[in-house]
Amino acid sequence: MHGDDVASAGVTMATDIASKATEAILELLKVGIENERYANRDSKDKPRVLSGGEVTYQRLKEGGEITSLPSFSKEDYGEFLKRAKKADIPVAAIQEQGKENTLTVFFNTKDEQAVNAIVRDIVQEKLRQPEQTERMITIDRDHVEAFQTACAAQDIPVNFMQTKDGVKCIFNAAYEKQLQAVVADFRNMQEELTKTSITIDPDKRGKPKLIIEDTAQGKKLSMNFCTKAKLERVLQERLGYSEMKAVQAANALTASLTDQQRSYYMSSSRTLEQMDYFDTHIKLDHENVLTEPFSFTKMKLRNEDTPRLTITSGSGNYVVLSGNSLNREEAEQRIRQHLKITDAETVTAILNKAEKLGFVETPKQVQYKEYQIERDSQSTFMVRGGSTEVRLSLDDRLTARKQLMDSFGMTAAKADRIIAKAQKQSLARNLLDQAKRKVQDAGNTLKNKKRERGARK
Repeated sequence: MHGDDVASAGVTMATDIASKATEAILELLKVGIENERYANRDSKDKPRVLSGGEVTYQRLKEGGEITSLPSFSKEDYGEFLKRAKKADIPVAAIQEQGKENTLTVFFNTKDEQAVNAIVRDIVQEKLRQPEQTERMITIDRDHVEAFQTACAAQDIPVNFMQTKDGVKCIFNAAYEKQLQAVVADFRNMQEELTKTSITIDPDKRGKPKLIIEDTAQGKKLSMNFCTKAKLERVLQERLGYSEMKAVQAANALTASLTDQQRSYYMSSSRTLEQMDYFDTHIKLDHENVLTEPFSFTKMKLRNEDTPRLTITSGSGNYVVLSGNSLNREEAEQRIRQHLKITDAETVTAILNKAEKLGFVETPKQVQYKEYQIERDSQSTFMVRGGSTEVRLSLDDRLTARKQLMDSFGMTAAKADRIIAKAQKQSLARNLLDQAKRKVQDAGNTLKNKKRERGARK
């Protein structure tokens, strides 16, 4: 439950507030739904996979900002979903790789209190059962996030509840030995952190700097003030801290920050820090105007070898392409089906952009030795090559060049030469030639007509 306080009335939930962090979660949700699309496309009778969710991505997006409930018990999900449906709360759940016992449940932020109440009721009912198997321990409020991180790493489903005596961590007895090990590790980690200090001091220009000193290792680091998630990553990479230890160390700094510093410090997301890269709203030089209504986002998680590209239309339709070798025909089929596009030129423009981003194979272009170029008005001209024919504008040289490159697979230099030839053509001569051809065609209506048998010679 990264980055959030324990709720006063119930269960802790992770809420991603930063706009880019929210985008990252939404894009990952698209990937999860897309995976299920193709995992189940050959069998409509297969039961729904938990990782795919119970509602569409469009439904969640229409509801506004999205938040999540991590480390939720897979065993309790059926009851949770039943109550969520009754309360008309759209939810989606994914099961992370390597996690057999827990799920991450996504829902709209406006439903947070209702979801909180549902989870609290489920936990309290389990505690009231005569032969209840639930156990609980009390932990400090400041330790909730780090302790949750440790439980999540061990795939232990836990819930936290605020009481008069403090924060209660509730878990199933089946995980008691695992949790005891987590508690022991947590205590050792706390002892180790007594030899670590993180302070914030201004540099010569007055900008805040983070000073990290670990006396046990004899190491000292200095870095620009950053988000909490980035500091956690640096502590793990540079000082070898476990994720739990890094989270607890980063939390200790929060109390010494100003309100403005704290707002920025907490504005990141663990989701972003788990990515090698996350590039959203990608734009290319000399981009085809037909791709402007579509958002292109490229991402890659650190624990995966395959990058992903999501393409989303203004109406919320989307398609996910994988960095694995994907033939152009299959990519086109997915784009038409999921983006609901029928216009061939728009599909081609999207394919070409996906190709340049490395997610679609390069088409086998047929290069023609000769192109037919004909200026047919003061501002337009036609280019024909094989079965392809395009009409272009002489008033917009940049767009004409781009369309020639997209339609015929030619270089920018060759496209410029063709445009130059069209500009040099005489419009009057072209119109005269067209008129002559029409006259010839009209005068040859009986040309090559076969004589009927018995006709007079």
